[in-house]
Amino acid sequence: MSELILKTLVLGMVQTNCYIVSNSETKEAIVFDPADHADRIEQYLKANDLVCKGILLTHGHFDHILAAEELAAATQASIYAHEEEAKLLADPHRNASSQIHKECSLVPEMLLKDGQVLQLAGFTIKVIHTPGHTAGGVCYYFLGKGTLISGDTLFRDSIGRTDLPTGNGRLLVDSIHDKLMSLEDQVKVYPGHGASTTIGYERDNNIYLSGNWFSE
Repeated sequence: MSELILKTLVLGMVQTNCYIVSNSETKEAIVFDPADHADRIEQYLKANDLVCKGILLTHGHFDHILAAEELAAATQASIYAHEEEAKLLADPHRNASSQIHKECSLVPEMLLKDGQVLQLAGFTIKVIHTPGHTAGGVCYYFLGKGTLISGDTLFRDSIGRTDLPTGNGRLLVDSIHDKLMSLEDQVKVYPGHGASTTIGYERDNNIYLSGNWFSE
């Protein structure tokens, strides 16, 4: 049985977690949220003889996408994002890249829907639409592997900010409750920033998931 190997590269000005998930048997890989420094991502792929089969975005903020087009050009891999994120990805003002004077506008080749199941790099991955941080934010759940890439939806002891374009606090909390807390306690969660966690730990300890933190 193939092993899932997860490598974290912390990239860019706000220390974003870029995850490279590879298959020990097929030597194929998926890159999640190439935040910056495409050369560092390429270097890891080459050093480990990995072939990138897809570039998956959890959402469209600048700190998760700046290296996406360069990496796609270098690897010939398609960029995937939720269909509700297309406008934000295309607009440097909405994705905040204009604010750091690195205007970024991109069009994903593959637009995803909630509940869609992807077959990539020998893995089966379920797309979980979790709007709130942005309208088209998603998490990626590796079926049978107990692994969730959560982007800026869910952090250890916290949740994503909701004060940027298309953000909605109540919707984010509802998304986490309805879509993520139904997963098993032992599922490992890999967020867009900071340390990893588990569904069970957040269920028991994340104060944002209890009480009325956001007005209707």
